[in-house]
Amino acid sequence: MTTLSALESQVTEAVERLSESVVSIDSVRVTRDFRYGLVPIEGKGSGLIIDRNGYVITNNHVIDESTRVQVHLKDGRTFLVEVIGSDASTDIAVIKVDANNLPAASLGDSEKLKVGQIALAIGNTLGLQGGPTVSMGVVSALGRPLPGTDFIFEGLIQTDAAINPGNSGGPLADIGGNVIGMNTAMIPFAQGVGFA
Repeated sequence: MTTLSALESQVTEAVERLSESVVSIDSVRVTRDFRYGLVPIEGKGSGLIIDRNGYVITNNHVIDESTRVQVHLKDGRTFLVEVIGSDASTDIAVIKVDANNLPAASLGDSEKLKVGQIALAIGNTLGLQGGPTVSMGVVSALGRPLPGTDFIFEGLIQTDAAINPGNSGGPLADIGGNVIGMNTAMIPFAQGVGFA
């Protein structure tokens, strides 16, 4: 087997394993418009099953101020969620679905990352149907603050793996399929600059 074929096998195995733990999230917020009154706004995001008993981690901005949040598992099941906790300052939320024996993700150690290491971003890109979308890149930098935000975003992993709307809350993983970060933000006017 060639080196490139071996790399391809590692990536596909990691994606197959981890994508079972990635969920898509649909949210509805109601805002008040002076002309139209109450207006529902739909949002899309991603989440990661972190416990077999239905606990999912995502970004707070994916579910914040939502009146309804649904999680869609890769196997096709859909659940309304209970918000267990959220923190706007770190943009992290934990939600729970009423299901057991779910495929929990394997967590890696972000302290051991090296610049140049392969990174896989997995999530519900643009809310597209048919399961998670995967992009591959590298760890571009470590310990980055995110410029221009009101959040406490320091020590972030910068990656050139494509992070698009809908990827928020999904995992950034190493080539072994171990989660090393949570896809959180991108800089819209730049290409190949995402943060986890």
